[in-house]
Amino acid sequence: MQEGDARKAMCTGTSKLVIIAACGLILPGCNRMGLCTEDHIEVIESPTSRYQAEIVNKDCVGTSPVQEVLLRRTQGLMSGRTAVAVFDASNADKPVKLTVKWHDERHLVITARGARVWSFQPNWHDVRIMER
Repeated sequence: MQEGDARKAMCTGTSKLVIIAACGLILPGCNRMGLCTEDHIEVIESPTSRYQAEIVNKDCVGTSPVQEVLLRRTQGLMSGRTAVAVFDASNADKPVKLTVKWHDERHLVITARGARVWSFQPNWHDVRIMER
C-alpha cells in the first residue's frame, strides 16, 4: 500500500467514526435506525403539567454512553423533545447521579454528581435551566 492510499484509508475510517458519533449525539433519527438504545429513567412534570423533563440513559453505536435530560411540551404543536443537558456516563465505577426538579413552572434545576457535562443548554423556549 502506498503512502497516499494509507492516508486515504485512515481519513475514510476517521470520517465514518465522526459520522457515527454525530449521529449518536445529535440526530434523533439514529434511534429510528436502530443505532441507539434508550432506557427511560424518570419523567418529571412541571407544576402545571405544561412541560415534562425526562432522564434517559442512551447508548449509541460508536459513542460513549450518556445520560440526557430531555424537555418537551405536553401540549401543542411543539411537543417534540429536546436534549437540554448531556452527561458522560462511560465510567461504570462512578455512575452518574442526576436529580431534576422544577423550581417553578419556568425554572428547572439539574444536579449532576459523578459526570462530565458534554452539553448544556441554559434556555429552552421560556424555560430557564440551572445546573448545580
